[in-house]
Amino acid sequence: MRALLSLLVLCATSALADVSQARKDEVAKAPVVIVRGSADAMESVLGRAKANFVIVDAAELAELPLHSKQVVMVNCTGVMPQASLDRLKRFVTAGGFLYTTDHAVANVVQKLFPNTIAWTGGSTSQEVVPVRIHGTDEDRGLLNSLGGNAKELWQTAGGGYPVKVLDPKRVTVLMDSPVAERKYGSGIVAVRFRWEDGQVIHVTGHFATQPGQTQDQVAASGGRVFEQLSNNVVQAKAADEGRIDQLYGASTKRSLTLQAEPMKAAPPAATAPAPMKAGEKLKVLEKKEDFTRVRDQQGNEGWVPTDAL
Repeated sequence: MRALLSLLVLCATSALADVSQARKDEVAKAPVVIVRGSADAMESVLGRAKANFVIVDAAELAELPLHSKQVVMVNCTGVMPQASLDRLKRFVTAGGFLYTTDHAVANVVQKLFPNTIAWTGGSTSQEVVPVRIHGTDEDRGLLNSLGGNAKELWQTAGGGYPVKVLDPKRVTVLMDSPVAERKYGSGIVAVRFRWEDGQVIHVTGHFATQPGQTQDQVAASGGRVFEQLSNNVVQAKAADEGRIDQLYGASTKRSLTLQAEPMKAAPPAATAPAPMKAGEKLKVLEKKEDFTRVRDQQGNEGWVPTDAL
């Protein structure tokens, strides 16, 4: 009996390990990764847009192979462990697109990307407001088919977090609402900003159905804008692949591990993954004597021998 129990435990452990690796493989292949939230459900919007995505828990993020050609969407409220927040920052630094909603401005964005945007400290009511479309030529893809001149509607959330811009030179306001500004002191609905090789897009309000509303009511009161903007973000990221390929144009000649210092006996870098395989794509950050500091497409940084590139 004891031998049988030991065998069952061993089999269960192996199965969990296989599922874990399968999960990582699933995430690595997905163009869009959606992080579950307690107050929003972007997956319902992306499902209507027929996007290819995978849903994960916030606690999983720290161990997932997020990479620079993906979009990560964080549902409100965005509460997560510090290790998961750190993983998101490396993801954006390496070129990933981070897309967040409502309370995530306080729980994610202003924690990771200081002096960009922040929660005003106020709150919104659940209502539908007209919005204006802004942005530059660079934002055209994100704003495609959204319209303008208050022709579109947006739904604010009960207890939602209004946003303020801390650095107008860095942050672009994509959509705003004069009606919301009069009521809540901030009419900002959607913003974007670059951070290192990636970018962050944040919107106020929730993408999912609000309490007491039907899907038809949501579609009639801003749901089309929710869906279109989400779909535009996915398409913009797909169009961004060429830029990422240029930035991460170096590659490894052999298997190696990222090191903490530019010396032969240096320990592995703090976030070094398992030894990288030959052909791993990297961005060169700086050179020092016989070593080069690089960043991989998951946002891990460290030193490697220059002759290994």
